[in-house]
Amino acid sequence: MKLKTILINLCLTAALSGCQSISSDSTNSSGRWVAWSSRPAPRWEDAFVTGNGSHGMMVSGTPQDERIINVHEELFIRAWDHNRETVPVTSQLMPQVRELIDQHRNAEAARLITSEADRQLNGWGCLTRTSCCPHPAFDLRIQSAAHDTTSYRRLLDLETGEARVNYQGYQGAIESAFTSRKHNVNVIRLKAGKGEKLNTRLSLEETPGRKGTFSGLNLDSAFLSVESAAEPGWLSYKADYRNDPTGYEGLARVTLKGGSMVKEGASLRIDNADEVLVVVRITPLKDGKESHMETVRKELAALPQSYNELLAAHATLHSDMFLRMQLDLGQAVGWKQTPTEQMLARASEGGATPLFLEQIHAMGRYLLISSCGKYPPPLQGIWGGSWTPPWVGGFVWDSNLNLAISAASMSNLPECAESYSAHVESLLPGWRLNTKNYLGCRGFLPAHYNDPENGYLTHFLNSYPWMCWAGGAGWNIRPIYDYAMNMGDDDMLKNRVLPLYREMADFYEDFLVMGSDSTFHIYPGISPENAPNGDYIMLTKDATMDVAVAREVFEFLLDMGTKFNLPKEETDRWSYYLDRLPRFRINDDGALAEWIDPYYTDNYSHRHLSHMYPVFPGFQISKDTDDEALREATKEALRRRFAFDATSAHGLVHLALQALRMGELEMMKQNIDRFSSRSFMYDGLVSAHFPNHNTYNLDGILSFPRLLMEMVLHSQPGKIELLPAWPKEYPDGSLKGVRAFGGHTLDIVWKNGALQQAVIHAGKDDTLQVRYKDTVKTVELHQGQVINWAE
Repeated sequence: MKLKTILINLCLTAALSGCQSISSDSTNSSGRWVAWSSRPAPRWEDAFVTGNGSHGMMVSGTPQDERIINVHEELFIRAWDHNRETVPVTSQLMPQVRELIDQHRNAEAARLITSEADRQLNGWGCLTRTSCCPHPAFDLRIQSAAHDTTSYRRLLDLETGEARVNYQGYQGAIESAFTSRKHNVNVIRLKAGKGEKLNTRLSLEETPGRKGTFSGLNLDSAFLSVESAAEPGWLSYKADYRNDPTGYEGLARVTLKGGSMVKEGASLRIDNADEVLVVVRITPLKDGKESHMETVRKELAALPQSYNELLAAHATLHSDMFLRMQLDLGQAVGWKQTPTEQMLARASEGGATPLFLEQIHAMGRYLLISSCGKYPPPLQGIWGGSWTPPWVGGFVWDSNLNLAISAASMSNLPECAESYSAHVESLLPGWRLNTKNYLGCRGFLPAHYNDPENGYLTHFLNSYPWMCWAGGAGWNIRPIYDYAMNMGDDDMLKNRVLPLYREMADFYEDFLVMGSDSTFHIYPGISPENAPNGDYIMLTKDATMDVAVAREVFEFLLDMGTKFNLPKEETDRWSYYLDRLPRFRINDDGALAEWIDPYYTDNYSHRHLSHMYPVFPGFQISKDTDDEALREATKEALRRRFAFDATSAHGLVHLALQALRMGELEMMKQNIDRFSSRSFMYDGLVSAHFPNHNTYNLDGILSFPRLLMEMVLHSQPGKIELLPAWPKEYPDGSLKGVRAFGGHTLDIVWKNGALQQAVIHAGKDDTLQVRYKDTVKTVELHQGQVINWAE
């Protein structure tokens, strides 16, 4: 881009924003999706983040003494060697556990199985129920002379994944950073302002705060050794874990334009430079005694020394993913004029604004793209500036991760859906061992929280006997089914999804108990994370969620049996079990009961909505359910949870999704306002778990895009509904590139809450029932065909 064009664009942007803009040397961005803040971020929670799924950074933009936190998804402090097989054997206790539950001695049943599991784990030296905890890799510390911050601005370009900090406007010093999807490195550039030179000191240092004991982990002695070093042109870091044979290395290539560089201890002192370019790679080591430093040094040395060249290679890949789907509520000028802190303040004062909805949707997709790699995103994604993250920052499989990944395939991000699906498949050997040892069954049993390298279930308490979570497996393979359906991939459905559900059928054949009422019962079981009868013991019988998941497994199997012409003896067997599962119960309050067995009374004061599984993510109960009593009971259950008013971000979004599906739009809107007005969002546009910026946690913002997409489009096999829940009070807009079951992609435009246009890009030959309000049409689709559907 010529200088004249750059200056013209800068003037236009400054005119729109009413204040001086920051420049970018990148020619890869439209500038449409740039969030910015007018103040530094001394707290790591307010940092703008970058990531490519494995590597990432937290760019705080703190003047003078900055710490850019470098992270990697595979770094964990472990309580023991993750290669050890640590799954207790308690299957011999199942008959006694069931007998105690039948006698309503549930606390004894829970103690029986958890005490035996504790005994075996303690005997193996596993003295904590927390197997591992993620942690930051190290900080790139940048110590510089004071900057003039009178026109300070930091930005995050969601389209390219580049974070920037500007001091003194366009003529001042600029710091730019991104995490390369192309070269798998973190890239940081410092550029002097006009007529200035850079004088700074660089080092790789441990992120502060590693001390004491946390969740049974001794942080003081977590490492055998930690070493930082420097030599002209290079910074290095190496850490070896104490309780696990692994470790990791960090290597940073440092190049200059102008000036000089000298080694001072473990730092590099840079004087009178025009520009500094730092390229960082973090290498997890399977064996901490080994080193890949020289191999990585050669690879980094071969990378371009031009920041713009490195950025262009990355931005092409990142922007392709980000721009595939866009929610546009006409807020382009708002992005340019409004810093994030002001946008959030307005939402706090009056609830959701068009700018809030558009920015949080875009940021949710950006964070999902940036945190899906070998693993899907745990509680904090790949980021975090603390050694003591709440709930040990883990992969929590009973709503947090489920919600975090819920937008992946629908928002046209198969890469993110694949990250989740491949990770689940990698854990199946461990999950199978869980089922065999704990329950004596075929099939697989996920842990509520597990080491992502083995899947072993070691996390439980007497009141939380997770080894009895019968519905966990079905819930956690459901996103893989949705992935295949949204991609319209019949080969995946047959070769990856069907085997998982067949294995689930094996589990139920072994686990279900036929009662004297000629009904199969599911116990021991759990309704995460609630307990009935005003008690604290989750262990129960016939939890509604457990039954709903079992019904869904057999229903999906029968659908796939028809689709793929499976043997009749199989489908007859699945029908036999499906027909004999318990029916959902309506309690004395007229609400859908959380437990089908009437012995268990409901506790409405809870953030989890596990018994609403048949509403979302399932679709066994909806606003169109023929059974009026069941439909109204489900709405009553939602009303009672809504009145409780969950304090967790994920609880608010989860209930809003279920209210949407039941046609309770006022309830949905109020929960959106609760989410937007209670200061859940940090200045860096990452969500907290609790209001008032309490507890850095991504599941709220990662699931918010799914909520907004479902307001515009709902799909099931063979049918879609357009604008099922977009309130007329919200602005005109468009949603382009959204995926529907069948592999179809839609571009939808609305005005004053009414549909203007719906373009269907057919992913394959299909017969599709399209509904808008009271109008239903059947459309014949042919692969590659584009249809403009109108009422």
